[in-house]
Amino acid sequence: MIDELRQIGTFSRRATASANHEFASQGLNNNRFQYLLRICERPGLFFDALAADMAVDRTTSFRAVQKLIVEGYVEKRPDAVNKKVRRLFPTEKATALYPTIHQFEAGVADRTIGSLTPGEQQLLAELLTKINAQL
Repeated sequence: MIDELRQIGTFSRRATASANHEFASQGLNNNRFQYLLRICERPGLFFDALAADMAVDRTTSFRAVQKLIVEGYVEKRPDAVNKKVRRLFPTEKATALYPTIHQFEAGVADRTIGSLTPGEQQLLAELLTKINAQL
């Protein structure tokens, strides 16, 4: 079982390292591309929801988002109801880059998971969901 867990970790690290290298010139290394993907896909996302999606603590998420703000990819806006809450929105710069990042992610998925049959893909999704629920 430990070998399988290590293989999952290796796959994740390789895919992430590849994307970090690909988008470093845009200031999106250190996994910031992943934060940007989620913010572009869910404009108005709240910090806590982003941290939960990324499975990181709020401090780590906050630091990554602050760098995205400085780089001009994300902006914080007050919530319409609760002015203390800040929501995250992609800027035009982020929106313009999103298709490239999404296409890269889709390419990685096609090269790896795409080699599985549809039944294997479904089984993999079910098993990963089950595994993640245990953490």
